[in-house]
Amino acid sequence: MKDPDERKGIVAVDFDGVIATYDGWKGFDVLGEPIVETIKGLQKLHEEGYYIIIYTCRLDTPKLRQWLKDNNVPYDDLNKSRINPPHTSTKPVWHCYLGDRCLMWDKNNSLSMGTEVMLKAVKRIVNEAKHGKNNDNLPPKQ
Repeated sequence: MKDPDERKGIVAVDFDGVIATYDGWKGFDVLGEPIVETIKGLQKLHEEGYYIIIYTCRLDTPKLRQWLKDNNVPYDDLNKSRINPPHTSTKPVWHCYLGDRCLMWDKNNSLSMGTEVMLKAVKRIVNEAKHGKNNDNLPPKQ
């Protein structure tokens, strides 16, 4: 593995719905089919020198690591980042995040689009996650 400072950039990527198909929580070691186009893209990024972090709600289990190996998914870290600055949280530092339920929001969006657009977008994403194609997204309550 290259020194992180020598990498072109840091890309974090979600697992369910991005690297593997996902149609609702079925158990922590029940994994979907590989999404080949995503994996090809990650392979290319890794070959070009990007640092890849898989950042998922799933536990880091031997079955998950085997699935990643069997499907040739390149990554440098899983659910953590060795390159985080000292005294920071466990949320990895990244330049880009690939996820199936994301809303890009910053000062520029806030100023140009306003609160109402943000509220509508958040409500749409939450509704689709709860009732749309990714129904039952969260594990059952204990």
